[in-house]
Amino acid sequence: MGFIVTNAQMKTAEQNCDAKYISYSEMMYNAGNAVATKIIENNVPCTTAVLCGAGNNGGDGFVIALRLLEKGFKVRVILVNGAPKTDCAAEFFGKLPKSVIFTLSENEQKCAAFVQNARIVVDCVFGTGFHGVLPENISKLIKEANNSPIRIAVDVPSGLNSDTGEFDPNCFKPTNTYVLAAFKKGMLVPAAMELLGDFETLDIGIKDDCFTESEAVFNNVLSRKILPPRTKTSHKGSFGRLLNIAGSLTCSGAAVMSTRAALRTGVGLCTLAAPVSTIKALTGSLVENTFLPLPETEDGSVAENACDVISDILPRMTAVSIGCGLGNSENTRKITEFVIKHADCPIIIDADGINSIADNINVLKERTGDTVITPHPLEFSRISGLSVGEIQADRIGSARRFAEKYGVVVLLKGSYSIISNSDGEVIVNSSGSAALAKGGSGDVLTGIIGAMLAQNINAYTAASAGAYCHGYAADLLAKTMFPASILASDLINILPQVYTAQF
Repeated sequence: MGFIVTNAQMKTAEQNCDAKYISYSEMMYNAGNAVATKIIENNVPCTTAVLCGAGNNGGDGFVIALRLLEKGFKVRVILVNGAPKTDCAAEFFGKLPKSVIFTLSENEQKCAAFVQNARIVVDCVFGTGFHGVLPENISKLIKEANNSPIRIAVDVPSGLNSDTGEFDPNCFKPTNTYVLAAFKKGMLVPAAMELLGDFETLDIGIKDDCFTESEAVFNNVLSRKILPPRTKTSHKGSFGRLLNIAGSLTCSGAAVMSTRAALRTGVGLCTLAAPVSTIKALTGSLVENTFLPLPETEDGSVAENACDVISDILPRMTAVSIGCGLGNSENTRKITEFVIKHADCPIIIDADGINSIADNINVLKERTGDTVITPHPLEFSRISGLSVGEIQADRIGSARRFAEKYGVVVLLKGSYSIISNSDGEVIVNSSGSAALAKGGSGDVLTGIIGAMLAQNINAYTAASAGAYCHGYAADLLAKTMFPASILASDLINILPQVYTAQF
């Protein structure tokens, strides 16, 4: 399982591992060996500078240097802030040939020259130990290192605070980051993620039970075989009834995409409730669902008395999705609040459904059934009272606190979406890419989760699995299509492959 931890939680896991399984020295060797293996697999022997600090991150670097020397790499180890200060690091430092070791404080010019000429620079200076600003001499060396063709950060790029996500503007900017054992919380801050380049978490021998505390997990296990099996005696009623309240004259596409995504996700019966004019426009393009025409205003949006129509069908539904393309209006607010208060089944609220209740968010506390909300950061700002900057600086904490306060499942959208339930559990979605950064993607996600809820999948699992399957669809498409060309409708069309894949 991929854990997301604070620096303190990582130290505790290491202590537990040392007490129960393998020593700190073995963990250090495993870390350095794992990174070195990646370098050896991806590069022919070449000039390599390994920048090492005085702590355990530097010890990882000494192991890397030893392994690369064995494979014929021309290695220079640069001690950027003196000799190693931990016993483990000193152990591996003592095995290095003296001829490959240089000290920055003794010869800055020679160290800079080697970094300038190195094809690969490996950053093992601070790891999780950085805070504040980079010392001037180290900053100068890192500036030279950032011009190298291949730049590898071990665990955390130097200059990045892995608890807060804050970073020195002159920090190391890797092409690849090899995260050791567990992802660090500060790395999830969007600006920090931009620094990491391609990243991968490497196993260094710390078993799952060593992580007695964590902020969240990267985990797609909830998406595996998520949809209920279909037997010979199954019928459409076996797979739920979804009421999708969506669309308006200007946003009819949102109704189409959310409905089609729900149908592709296996819901037995889907009813699209939309303004009359929207339904008339869509009857030729949506043929597998039923329609519930709603009274509308002159501009083609849903009218206030739509609640009367919805109330008749609501008791027969096993889930409701509301918000896609409805328009942010007073009537949308009334309908959304009506559903929140009167639907006994699970509901998912997206887009305009979220925006419409921003001024009366306490209505969520009147819910008795499961509720999923799927805001992007700006929508979440409107309902939480936090600024977008505050949210992005602590996405896990922001989602968790809101979910606990209002008794809902929060799916905070964005790169590596955050899913939290009211018990404080958090999953960070590991799938997806910038191919999803296009209008309509959120409507597809709502349809997927709505269909899962309708099939009696619990809200936290549906939100987590839905987010993963949605992102995985984009990942599959990106293998054969240019990401910028991928449409939301493409996501729907590839869903059959997503659900048959063995995750």
